[in-house]
Amino acid sequence: MGALAMGARLGVQTCACGLLLALALTAGGSETWRGKPPAAWTQDEALEVLNDSPWARTVELYQPSGRRLGVYSTGQKVVVQDSPNSPLLIVDPPPRFIEQEFLRAIYAVRWSSAATVQEALARLKQHSTAVADTQAPSEELSPDHFVLTARVVEPPTESDIDRLGRASVRLVESPPGGRNDPSARTIQQPSPSVPDLFAGLSEEELREAASLRLEKDLTLKPERAVRHGLGTSEGVTFYFPRVSQGRPTIPPRADSVEFRFRAKNGITLKAKFKLAEMQAGGKPDY
Repeated sequence: MGALAMGARLGVQTCACGLLLALALTAGGSETWRGKPPAAWTQDEALEVLNDSPWARTVELYQPSGRRLGVYSTGQKVVVQDSPNSPLLIVDPPPRFIEQEFLRAIYAVRWSSAATVQEALARLKQHSTAVADTQAPSEELSPDHFVLTARVVEPPTESDIDRLGRASVRLVESPPGGRNDPSARTIQQPSPSVPDLFAGLSEEELREAASLRLEKDLTLKPERAVRHGLGTSEGVTFYFPRVSQGRPTIPPRADSVEFRFRAKNGITLKAKFKLAEMQAGGKPDY
């Protein structure tokens, strides 16, 4: 049976969630750091300011792996296409339908130019330099810019449950012989390797992909983007001008702004900040 015939017989389907799915993770911080001076923040409280506060957003994305999965009535799945350009594999037993595979990734976006954020980074460093480094502290701040830092918390990864839940099937390498052909073998299915949204991009490409969405559909572009850190401490910092043509780039009465990063694969990372909540000492802190 040819791959196209198999696809027609199975009624190949694409997962309805194939469109972008980007969900802001629910904030569940205790906010015990409020009402305390930064010098009294515990390590956990400093981390909460940096990751789960008005100045920080953690975002969950589901990125396409490029593979397609056959789904059985039991809910088990099997890889039937390794990449968009590879042929559809014929497996035994045949699946009920086919869908795209998406891998979960987690990103963090932080308003680094806020004094509260800088106090949290300084306090965290007092507790543990190693832990502070994992927060990808920006190496440079600028009084003329709103400074935002984005980092990868978890790269696109196949979950252990998905990997262990793969069905045991046989790949029929010689269609004329069908499923009883002696050349049929058991499929070995390694986890896919999917790059994060920032991987392989130059600093100019990173700058071009980023923006701040203001009210009335206005957007503000960063003047530059800088990579810094290595491994778990790696981050990308974006520098948005505070003033343009003599006017504030973020209007004084603005309610919120949204950081956006549109990757080459079409996925957009979004992190919305409510400016009214970004206060310190009764004054705007961003």
